[in-house]
Amino acid sequence: MPYEPVTLGFKFAVRVHHLTGRDVLVVTCPACHKSYWVATHVVYARFHAHLPLEVAAKDFVCKRCGNTRDMSWRIERATGPEFPRSA
Repeated sequence: MPYEPVTLGFKFAVRVHHLTGRDVLVVTCPACHKSYWVATHVVYARFHAHLPLEVAAKDFVCKRCGNTRDMSWRIERATGPEFPRSA
């Protein structure tokens, strides 16, 4: 299933409850460049719905190198014939 980057607003204003079921949170470690694709239901289970993702990103830890600082993240959304591009 193809994914495309999506912008939900300013990074400091995007909250957990803005994520939909077809979104994926892509977290990248700046030290070892490992990328993790985190499903929305995992983010909902771990963090409060009104918590900004920028604050939640401070709890991300790289499983490869153990880095906890400056983890970058972006949101990608599933597209395809069953998912229209506008949502």
